[in-house]
Amino acid sequence: MTKTGNKRLNVYAGSLAMVLVGSTATVGSPSEVPGYAERVKPFIEQHCLQCHGAKSAKAGFRIDQLSADVSAPSVAEQWKEVIDRINAGEMPPEGRPRPDARQASALVGWVNDRLREVELAARSAGGRIPMRRLNRDEFANTVRDLLKLDDQVVRPLVEELPADGQAEGFDRLGVALFFDQTQIERSLIVAEKIAARAIVTEPPKVNRLENRFALLRRRPPPDEVEVFPGFKHTIPRGAKDRFVYPTHIEHIQGGPTYRKEYEGWGVIEHFAIAPVVTQDGYYRFRIRAKVDNRSRTEPNKFRLQYAMNSPIQVEQEVPLDPSGVTEAVLFLRGPVNGEVKGPQTFTLLWNHTEKAVIREPNYVKLFSQWTGLRGRMERAAANRVPQAEWDAMKQERDVLEQKLNAWTGVANIYNPDMDIEKLPRLLIEAIELEGPIQKEWPPASHRALLFAGDERRDEGYIREIFARLLPRAYRRPVNDEEIDAIVAFALEARDSRKLAFHEALRAGLQRVLCSPGFLFLEEPAGDRQGPRPLSDFERASRLSYFLWSTMPDDALWNLASAGKLNDPAVVSAQVRRMLADPKSDQFVKNFAGQWLSVRDYGSIKPAAEYKDYDKPLEQASQEEPFAFFAEVLRHNLPITSFLDSDFVVVNERLAKHYGIAGVSGPEFRRVAIGPEQHRGGVLGMAGLMTYLADGTRTLPMRRGRWVLRELLNDPPNNPPPNAGEIQPNTSGKTLTVRQRLELHRRDEVCASCHAKLDPYGLALENYDAIGAWRERFNGEGIRGARAPVLDVSGTFPDGHKFATLEEYKAGLLSQKDKFARALSVKMLTYALGRPVGYADHGLVDGLVDTLKENDYRIQSLIQAIVASEAFQTK
Repeated sequence: MTKTGNKRLNVYAGSLAMVLVGSTATVGSPSEVPGYAERVKPFIEQHCLQCHGAKSAKAGFRIDQLSADVSAPSVAEQWKEVIDRINAGEMPPEGRPRPDARQASALVGWVNDRLREVELAARSAGGRIPMRRLNRDEFANTVRDLLKLDDQVVRPLVEELPADGQAEGFDRLGVALFFDQTQIERSLIVAEKIAARAIVTEPPKVNRLENRFALLRRRPPPDEVEVFPGFKHTIPRGAKDRFVYPTHIEHIQGGPTYRKEYEGWGVIEHFAIAPVVTQDGYYRFRIRAKVDNRSRTEPNKFRLQYAMNSPIQVEQEVPLDPSGVTEAVLFLRGPVNGEVKGPQTFTLLWNHTEKAVIREPNYVKLFSQWTGLRGRMERAAANRVPQAEWDAMKQERDVLEQKLNAWTGVANIYNPDMDIEKLPRLLIEAIELEGPIQKEWPPASHRALLFAGDERRDEGYIREIFARLLPRAYRRPVNDEEIDAIVAFALEARDSRKLAFHEALRAGLQRVLCSPGFLFLEEPAGDRQGPRPLSDFERASRLSYFLWSTMPDDALWNLASAGKLNDPAVVSAQVRRMLADPKSDQFVKNFAGQWLSVRDYGSIKPAAEYKDYDKPLEQASQEEPFAFFAEVLRHNLPITSFLDSDFVVVNERLAKHYGIAGVSGPEFRRVAIGPEQHRGGVLGMAGLMTYLADGTRTLPMRRGRWVLRELLNDPPNNPPPNAGEIQPNTSGKTLTVRQRLELHRRDEVCASCHAKLDPYGLALENYDAIGAWRERFNGEGIRGARAPVLDVSGTFPDGHKFATLEEYKAGLLSQKDKFARALSVKMLTYALGRPVGYADHGLVDGLVDTLKENDYRIQSLIQAIVASEAFQTK
């Protein structure tokens, strides 16, 4: 089965490669392009190379390296900018000889001729590549919806596919979604595992474990403890935080978590569960426990943790059931091919009374002194301090050792500031675990595929099964030959390998999931030359993969079957329906997640000096841009909200970071803000500001480059060779990044780049390396009164000056049409799955006009893209 599938897919992949290679035109050197030597080269040599040649490359731009192949979108845009600058009289700059009008006209005419050729070629070709592969998210979503599989089950399987490539900032472009031998092999493996999950014969074995704290019962906490680990001298334990009884364990408080984000929580139990979690699946935890609340009024809660601090970690908070049995079902990742991606341990936390049992104050003082001295002596030994200094520390050690050995008091006491008798007690009997469990049997996938049940085993049933499946899998009507091919494949696997009925069905399903009709979004051009209208089924797929990243649902399929998706009113209504559907979360995740760089948040780890940074802040910072984009999308707000807004979408942890009062709980919600909060839009988001830093200090150039690239679609050129980096402060220096940049800009070549780049990044210096607001410089060990006051003023390229962040945002809002064009290009690229270039300038102009006519509301842009000829034709 696998060899046959490999062979067929190899043949297909080879054909695909020939199609793609054959569709790529190439142009030789500029001198080979008609008219270049006569109309372009003399102008460039006389007027351009002095500033933009090998010796200077001002603004990082070398015109001598600009290709004459204007069919490449980025090249066309660069040539367009060249002639725009020449027409505007900006180039050559003041002080340089002015070009002869006829010479300038010849260059501009040559460029315009080439741009027109490209535009005509793009129109005649329809502006699209023949097909593209589903990316990993689309593959997972489509498998989930096609086979009615649980999303939690599908995601881990799809992780085995190779990572997707990116082009133009997105993983939806055909030019970056390769289909090579590795992709073929992994697709076969993943499809086989999916088929095994979708078609079942018997439920998996259920493993069970019961933890009744046997070890604690056999060895309860001793009444005597070492005065310090390693000492022979023992002292009374004193106050206890738990008591062992024949039927249960009584806890006054849990053990320490050593994590700031778990303040108010204590560890009740921690144990291995690998014997139970033998595969990915759902597992039921049953905690037999009650709470003697006494005077407590706060609700009791448990926090269940699995494989913490690993890629497969799971954490869930559940209320303690007063009946005495608290249940929770969690999806846990088990071994894959014998390997586990994290520790298979379970931890139970309780929101306990913190510091009910504390160290005896005088004892803890001695304990801390001894711990500190040991650390100092270890460092001193490593650094080989002078003998006199070493001898002094040894004397100090001897004195402290005598004091510890002389201590006869207790180690722990009950907190004198608390009435211990009024504190709650957790009375826990056992923790039970079982799984993997099935929510239903047989699962929905099995019932959907074997629609007539498991009794029939005839060949006709196999054909009926695949006749129902294939049209939805291929997202179009299929012919008898396509059905016959899959049925023959399943029957051949059954007969040649002596497979049982269900195994043969799995073989056929694997073949379907590896077929071009499933893996690729096919829009065959046929014999027709030039663009053609999409079929209704192709429209349905474009819509669903644009807004949902998955296959069309029943409503779209039925409209396509009825031939109604060529009606603009029907399509517009479907767009509104789809945006209101929870599946549009995939548009938020995949478009906003890549446009706003969210997928890279968390890749920068702030230095230890940023003590406010913790895991909850990191997680909230990653969720904020999704929540904000969803708010703009769902309520059809103006796209200018991304530049600045009078609201944020935050939870309690993020509100605390931003200094916003009155927000409690982990849920994200819209919160009105004023100027004093210094937030609003995407540029005040902590996750973005942290990502655009290096963990120690801010990086204004990186921030400025991001603003130009993502918000204005005007990315700066790459820096010239040996441009160097802005260096950290040397010892004793407290220069701000701005002051160090000013030194860097003394070089004329560097200054030309930074004049465009720096204002957009330096304006954001009030946000430190974790996105916290600041008036003075911090980071690199500098803070407090000696830190210099920040200067965030600057001048936009058009001469507009600003002195504060608020004035900077106002300046960005004054460029809202440029932002509208940038966002239109980004979203159009995402929607079409191809680069957007000069040939699309008329389409982009129209999208911007639509936004302006509709108060810049985001859904008007989406509707205009869907209604465009480029989206509706092949």
